[in-house]
Amino acid sequence: MNSPASLRRRLFQILENQSHEHRQAAWLFSWVLTLIVLGNVVAVVLESVPSIEARYGRALAIFDALSVLFFSVEYLLRIWTAAERQHAHHSVRRRRIGYVLSFHGLVDLLAVLPFFLQALVPGLDLRFLRVMRVMRILKLSHYSTALEDLMASIYAERGAFISALYLLAITILFTACLMHFAEHDLQAEQFGTIPQAMWWSIITITTVGYGDVTPISAWGKVIGSFTALSGVFTVALLTGIVASAFASRVRTQEIEFTTEVEEVLKDGHLDEQEKRTIEHLRTEYNITEDHARAIIRQIIEEQSLYKHSPAPPDGKLP
Repeated sequence: MNSPASLRRRLFQILENQSHEHRQAAWLFSWVLTLIVLGNVVAVVLESVPSIEARYGRALAIFDALSVLFFSVEYLLRIWTAAERQHAHHSVRRRRIGYVLSFHGLVDLLAVLPFFLQALVPGLDLRFLRVMRVMRILKLSHYSTALEDLMASIYAERGAFISALYLLAITILFTACLMHFAEHDLQAEQFGTIPQAMWWSIITITTVGYGDVTPISAWGKVIGSFTALSGVFTVALLTGIVASAFASRVRTQEIEFTTEVEEVLKDGHLDEQEKRTIEHLRTEYNITEDHARAIIRQIIEEQSLYKHSPAPPDGKLP
C-alpha cells in the first residue's frame, strides 16, 4: 500500500507533468483539463445569447457546476502536493503558501471563485461573473509558459520598453493638443477637449482608424497625416522591442537547457534518473521533445568525438 508521501509525490508529478514514469496519466489529465477549460469558455460565450440561454441554460449550469467541482478538487490537490516543490530551504507550509500566492495559484482560485460568489451573493452582476469565468482559460498556463516568458522578456528589456512607451505617450499628447487647436471650433463634440482629441490620436497612432472621428480642416488633415506616420514608427519600435526580447529569451532558455544537459551527460550515458532530470528541464525551459532530442543527440556526438580525438602533444590545448 502506498504511503501518503508516495501518493502525494505521484500526484504532483502527474499534475505538473514532471515524470516520465507517469507520462500517460499526466498527458490524459492535461487533455481533460484543457477540454474542460475550453468548454467553459465556449459555454460562457453561448450563455450571452438570450435564445441559447433560454433553451440550454439548465444544461450549461450543470456543466458549470461539474467544472467547478473538477477545478476545486484540482486546486486542493495542487495545494496538498505543493509540498513536493523544489524548495529545499522552505518548510511544507511555506511551499503551499507560495503556490497559493503564485500566479498559477491565483488563477486556479479565480477559476472556482465566480461559482461561490454567485452562491453567496445572489444579486451579483452576471456579466461580471461571466468575465471572471472566461479567465479560466488562464489555467492553460500550467502547460505553457508563454505569459511568463512574455512578461520576463519585457522586464529584461524594461529600459528600452519604458523609453518606447515614453515616446508613444509624448506623441499621443502632442498630436492630441495640435488636433484640439486645429479642430475644436469646427468639431466641438469630437475635439472640444484634449482628452477627446487623445481618443482620436490613440486610434490613429495604433492604425485602428475607426473612422468615427476625422479631421475636416486643412490643418487638421496635415496633423492627421503626421500622426499616422508617427504611429508607424512608434508602434513598430514598441513591438520590435518586445519581439526581440522574446526571441532573445527563447535563445537564452535553449542555451541554459543545453548547458544543464551537458552537465547531466558528462558520463556519456542516460539512466532513468537522468532521463527524469532532463524531462524536468525540458518542461521548465519550454523545449519541445523533438528539439530536446536533437540537442541531446548533438551533445552525445560531440562528447564522443572529443573522447576519441587524439591528445595534443605535450598536453597543450589545440
